[in-house]
Amino acid sequence: MAKSRYREIAEIGIPAVLESLVAVIITSIDTKMISGLGSQALSAVSFTSQPKQIFFSVFFALGTTVSIYTAQATGREDAKEGNVYFHSILRMTVLLSLILGIGAAVFAQPIMMLCNRQADTLALSVRFFRVIMGFSVFHAISIVLNAALRGIGNTKVTLIAAIANGAVDIVVNYLLIEGHCGFPRLEIVGDAIGTVAGTVAACGVSLFFILRHSDFLTLKGVLSVKKDPAVAKNIRGKAGNTVSENILTRLGFLISSIIVSGLSSDVTAVYAVTMILLNYSFAFGDGLQTAASSLIGRSKGAGHYGEIKKYLRSCLLTGVIVSAVLSVIYILGSSWFFGLYFSDTNSIGQGIKYSYIAALLTFLQILRIIMVGSMRGMGEVKIPRKMATLCVLIINPGVSFLLTQVVHLGIWGIWIGSMVSQAGWFVMSCIYTRRVNHAVENGALR
Repeated sequence: MAKSRYREIAEIGIPAVLESLVAVIITSIDTKMISGLGSQALSAVSFTSQPKQIFFSVFFALGTTVSIYTAQATGREDAKEGNVYFHSILRMTVLLSLILGIGAAVFAQPIMMLCNRQADTLALSVRFFRVIMGFSVFHAISIVLNAALRGIGNTKVTLIAAIANGAVDIVVNYLLIEGHCGFPRLEIVGDAIGTVAGTVAACGVSLFFILRHSDFLTLKGVLSVKKDPAVAKNIRGKAGNTVSENILTRLGFLISSIIVSGLSSDVTAVYAVTMILLNYSFAFGDGLQTAASSLIGRSKGAGHYGEIKKYLRSCLLTGVIVSAVLSVIYILGSSWFFGLYFSDTNSIGQGIKYSYIAALLTFLQILRIIMVGSMRGMGEVKIPRKMATLCVLIINPGVSFLLTQVVHLGIWGIWIGSMVSQAGWFVMSCIYTRRVNHAVENGALR
């Protein structure tokens, strides 16, 4: 029986991990290409990350919503209902992404002045951000298309779309960042164009499948606008809660990013590269979270409450093993990894020190993500939202600001803030996961 549980975890978790890893690998290669332009360019791009994530939070929330409704419609074999929600959300996505994207491109200067306090990287950040936001409609559409495909259970197409995104991004970056094969040297703007080209490719892959090979989702009738108050209300209810959670947590990350931008570009460049390691950790944690949420949710739905603890323990044990392997790799490979991005011994030496912090945070992050996924699988969504808001919006930026601006610990104040918030998040997750599981077993949350 235990072997069967681990087999189920692998079947669900591995594809999800692979898709997340593709995105992180693309970011790693992208960062490597930009690092050839110097630490200023590397820092400039890193400071556009959080405002971008806040912008796309709206579309990730719409993606979550379309995934829920297409999955439910698939279970009922009701393609008509599924496509009603799919079409409504897709139309909303196109309209919102055009309005918000063009607005963000026009006001790129004041937005980046808020997010980046480094005078030597501000102009570079504005250029990069303006191109990305000006063509953000393709990424927004891709998010919703892929979410709908996941809802009907087709994760192979979303993985292919992610691979297409990465391949095109890397090729265009090679041609335009430094100017190869007769193409102009556009530097940071070339990187932005590569990112946009990748999202166009991913969007094309998903559209092609839906147009030519999907038996459930269809684009036929997508331009036919028929007002349905019940559909609109359901979309607002689901997407509204998710948007608020995403934006609140992203605001916390943005505040922390602004605090980091008060440090020198040399320091923040090494910090940005270290965060790539934690992105790899998140990719594995996210895959295991998908497995935990799905398997535990399935057990609860079937009334097999005794299986919930077994699945949770199996997922957590898997998380411990994965965390240990990743931590060892980060520490032993730190000199080689940071040597890919920096040539000076000082930056590499700082990176080696930061790798120990990344190793510790990996354990806290992966296990916490699994526990949060298990709570969602058991039907509890409010507690994870409150924990995320407290830790990301209040504790992390609060401790980081205190230690960098008042105690003057520099980048170490940022790292201590991260460790304090992740440790608090982990402890609260342990406590509430047990309480939620107890409530399910006793019939209080069914």
